[in-house]
Amino acid sequence: MAENDREIFLHDWVVEEIQRKYSKEFNEIKINTTHKKDHPLKDEYPDIIFGNYGQIVMIGEVETISNVNPSSVDKWKTLQSLGYTCTIFVPKSKLKLTRDLCFENKLIEKIKISSFSVEIPIN
Repeated sequence: MAENDREIFLHDWVVEEIQRKYSKEFNEIKINTTHKKDHPLKDEYPDIIFGNYGQIVMIGEVETISNVNPSSVDKWKTLQSLGYTCTIFVPKSKLKLTRDLCFENKLIEKIKISSFSVEIPIN
């Protein structure tokens, strides 16, 4: 599997795991994966759209290790401008960089940042 294929697989897997994790909090969670964009929101396709009773409550974007960089900031700004609470989910190792990028680009108070880690126990 090529590195890019691994990143795509990881991205989509994390999107689906977040959907499962938050399914008790939100009764409507729509996801857009790398190759399946079925849920537009004002001409954008956030990875996750969290809703309750027909109302959008929050949107989420999942970033992988290679995606947390200055070029991602424009996408974050666009998602934040949609008017919903926006959470960026990043690998734990990129948490500080993500905070720094948001601070430098005046997004630190407008975007929530959450981290994830993938641990595969091998016995």
